[in-house]
Amino acid sequence: KADRFTRRRTDEPSRGSILDRNGNPLAQDESATELTVRFDKVPTSEAFVVALAAASGVPAEEIAMQAASGAVSRVWTVNLSSRQRNRLADVRRKFAADGVSIAPAGGRAYPLGEEAACLLGTIREFADTGLVRTGLEKKLDKDLTGEAGYIAGLTDKKGRFLPGRITDRKERRDGDNITLTLDSDLQKVAFEAVKLAVTKNKATDGAAIVIDPSNGDILALANYPSFFPTPVAGQGSGGNPGGFNPAYMAVLEPGSTFKILTLAKALDAGKARMHEALNCTGTLQLNKFWRVRCDSHHGNRAHGVVDPTKAIAKSCNVAAASWALRVGREDFLGYVEDLGLLRKTKTKLPGEAHGLFNYDEYAKPLQLATLGFGQSISCTPLALAGAFGMLGNGGVRMEPRLISAIGGKAVPVEEGLRLISPEAAAETMETMEAVIMTDAGTGKDLRIPGYRLGGKTGTAQKIGGGTGKGYVSNFVGYVPAGKPKAVVLVMVNDPKGGAYYGASVSGPAFKAIAKSVIDRYHIPPTESIVPEKGKKH
Repeated sequence: KADRFTRRRTDEPSRGSILDRNGNPLAQDESATELTVRFDKVPTSEAFVVALAAASGVPAEEIAMQAASGAVSRVWTVNLSSRQRNRLADVRRKFAADGVSIAPAGGRAYPLGEEAACLLGTIREFADTGLVRTGLEKKLDKDLTGEAGYIAGLTDKKGRFLPGRITDRKERRDGDNITLTLDSDLQKVAFEAVKLAVTKNKATDGAAIVIDPSNGDILALANYPSFFPTPVAGQGSGGNPGGFNPAYMAVLEPGSTFKILTLAKALDAGKARMHEALNCTGTLQLNKFWRVRCDSHHGNRAHGVVDPTKAIAKSCNVAAASWALRVGREDFLGYVEDLGLLRKTKTKLPGEAHGLFNYDEYAKPLQLATLGFGQSISCTPLALAGAFGMLGNGGVRMEPRLISAIGGKAVPVEEGLRLISPEAAAETMETMEAVIMTDAGTGKDLRIPGYRLGGKTGTAQKIGGGTGKGYVSNFVGYVPAGKPKAVVLVMVNDPKGGAYYGASVSGPAFKAIAKSVIDRYHIPPTESIVPEKGKKH
């Protein structure tokens, strides 16, 4: 009895993996495993050695030699299948071999590296604080971690539990695998595309987002600069070690891209018609104090007589302001809120920001007018992409979705919210086709032979932060037009390379991603639209 001891031993769970929509790993424990054998806590019989060798793949001769050498313990790095892990557990139980243990050898692996690092986050070890989790690794930690088990009871002097003397036992529960809506291949393309856009234009940062409008699935959520994830602090490199992701952390004015959303609401409310023209003199006088103006192009602000298609192609502020004013403040602000631009999404993204709108009771008419062309409001690129998904889904907004399953249990798609009629959505998207598919369109260089595409450029000015004037260059579009498989939004923040218009700065990245969407999802060619000779938009 003197050689018996009461012990409690913890059995740590394995951390779950983060997978993409096709089951490819995005974050997982290293496949290599450390097999540790403490020879003072295992039998010395030949039967045990043979059984351990068969289960682990380590030669029996090597195990026997290490046991005979007088070593206290030995660690082998091995690659174990699930079947081998189960066989090792059987060996431990059969031989009461409590000196046999396994543990991950190399921490956490991130196959996409910097291409998804700011989204996924990392698990890093710091000397003063230990393990620190960031990104989705932190946000989803409870599901990924699982629950430790334990065994308690009487052991002999070597720490082996005695048969029939176990007083309490709880099986461990390994962490859940979590499946995201991301497509790894599209994520890679989106990252490389926005990286090129940011570096070529000497910009501060940028983001590229791909959403399936039919269900809100986020297929890609890339940003640059990023960092190289590593399990040990100080070994990583990259220009964004803090993991700031402007796709959902930056709050910026949407600029002229918003005119599309304004037109959609006006068409749905009967406050605008596709063949109804208005005369843009360059200025819209609201009252004796306030007015809005169109941007000056070669000294001329007036766009003349424009229908909605021409107004979008020319990015006319006067037209967009007129549409918003016709809809009215209450209805238009309700529409903006329903689009999800002022709140966080339900994606569980860590550090996600919400949109901003300062309700100015004094300057109501001016604020509503400028809201029509994307000023007075700020939102995240992700929220803006989600709003454009509404048009691509026939007027029904689907909540952006990032997690599709937890522990093998599907996360249901939320029911969509109809905001405008299918007819209004289709008419609005036609105006976006003209941006790319007509010779007068600002996005004509973004065409892909054989495919109809729709898009809208946006260039928003920003002032603040002690840095003076800067720009945010956006391009958002549909692949393909008509019945899109994807909404693609590219944002480049503060380009300093000379160009700053969305079509030239962000447009090439949109085109690269659009090509990948077509190839990835085997989208058949659509009927090309041949621009009418001499037609101007």
